[in-house]
Amino acid sequence: MSKPDTSWTPKIREKKLLTIRNDAEIGVWSGVVAEAIPIFNQKMMNAVKYELVAEGHANVIVKIAGGRKDDPKLGATATHGVARRWIGNRGVEEAEIYLPAQPSQGHKNVLLMIMLHEMAHAAGLENHASDGLFMTLPNISATGKISATKGGKSMPPFFFSNKTVVRMRAIW
Repeated sequence: MSKPDTSWTPKIREKKLLTIRNDAEIGVWSGVVAEAIPIFNQKMMNAVKYELVAEGHANVIVKIAGGRKDDPKLGATATHGVARRWIGNRGVEEAEIYLPAQPSQGHKNVLLMIMLHEMAHAAGLENHASDGLFMTLPNISATGKISATKGGKSMPPFFFSNKTVVRMRAIW
């Protein structure tokens, strides 16, 4: 049985805004979070937005995996990250996004896809879709084109499927 999507606490949900702090501004990930935020905000069609904060408290923190003993293990050939959410009595209270230290593909499109996908998980979505940024196993070409199926609609331009946007609106 699949897990349901999870709402954030009412206090956070009423603003439809998640603050995100980037603690992963290093190597291939340099600039990716800042570039991903406006793409996410546009493609999610106002269901929820992210705002980058430089310091202090944030709802979501982005990290590189592997530096701490409790970090998720992503493997040497990762083309994915991990989002962890902490859920209280009234919904999600905070989240972390872990990015692979050495993704198997360093193409900017692949890095953006990983980040945008994990942003959707951090915002509350659980189960993957069959198309768009929230797909499970992407097909990636040498030129950085990404699709859910061979010959399917390719990205960029990036998109979330309509079903994914509707799911996000339902929990926000």
